Amino acid sequence: MRRALQEFEERWGLALQTASFGVWDLDVRAGTVHYSAEWKASLGYPDDGDAFNSTDVWRSRVHDDDLLRMLGALDEHLEGDAPTYEAEFRLRAADGSYRWVLSRGRVVARDEHGAPVRAVGTLTDLTDRREAERLRIERDAEAAASRAKSDFLSRMSHEFRTPLNAVLGFSQLLSQRLDPTADEAQLRYVKHIERAGWHLLEMVEDVLDVARLESGRLVFDLGTVPLRAALEGAVVGAEPLAKEAGVHLDVADVPAHAAVHADDARLRQVLRNLLINAVKHGRRGGVVSVWVSPAGEGWSLAVRDTGRVIPAAQLPSLFEPFHARGQSPEGVDDVGIGLALARGLVVAMAGVLTVQSTEDVGSTFAVTLPGARP
Repeated sequence: MRRALQEFEERWGLALQTASFGVWDLDVRAGTVHYSAEWKASLGYPDDGDAFNSTDVWRSRVHDDDLLRMLGALDEHLEGDAPTYEAEFRLRAADGSYRWVLSRGRVVARDEHGAPVRAVGTLTDLTDRREAERLRIERDAEAAASRAKSDFLSRMSHEFRTPLNAVLGFSQLLSQRLDPTADEAQLRYVKHIERAGWHLLEMVEDVLDVARLESGRLVFDLGTVPLRAALEGAVVGAEPLAKEAGVHLDVADVPAHAAVHADDARLRQVLRNLLINAVKHGRRGGVVSVWVSPAGEGWSLAVRDTGRVIPAAQLPSLFEPFHARGQSPEGVDDVGIGLALARGLVVAMAGVLTVQSTEDVGSTFAVTLPGARP
């Protein structure tokens, strides 16, 4: 029996050393409690052998927000109103940090009047489990917020289309019906209305694409795309804005064999957004340079403007939706959609979009995509 008892004690001691729980022994009358050495060590407290500590010592280590709840559960069991004691609370470690624990126990001895004399139980460390649960809740909340935002953007963008189509339709109708000999100012005003309508419609389409990207509903038709044709199409779309802004587009020759594996329409959209971004943030009389170069087994297309330098602190969040680029020049409307959409489209096509901003040089956005045979 002595040998069996010794083996049991050895097994119990080994279990305490390897498990994430401790044992406590409460002397109700004396108001003292003994915790296992392994549990004290896990919290960073010194081992004082078999000595009993005052319950006030350990209760002072319970988080203030949890103490009354913990004591209430314990008193309820000691008074016989609950069959067992169980409570979750935060316990302060020696380094000042708090760890979530689950305390369970029950009265094992009462006096002749039924008053509790002794109670024993365990403490289980729940910190990792609680942290995992907190992260899961945060992740679920972020996902729900992202879905709600995407749904809202999608609905609002669709709602904007109807009045925009009316604005564009009537502006075109006015342009056609105005007498060519009419007041030049009237013709200019109608053109302004139409141009602003098309610009707003493009922004609405970009917002819709951002929402589709985030929800995974954007469809890509991947294939071989010659870079020369894609760039020429994007430049044609950006030239009117560049002319109005007084910015010169300097486009280098693109090798005839330069081709990438991408979606033709989406690549043109990316290039258009980068060119418009460069023109908007370039200075009047400045230059927007565009060139293509080999990049490993793929191709890189770079767009450089001579505008203001983007602060280094803003670079990490530059491609987030609705994060405007740096400090926009006066009169520039930048709601932060174009760059976010461009990065999303490039990544979806297995590419990379990077940015560098240097004083006295400007900002360079470079798109790198897998190569393909033309």
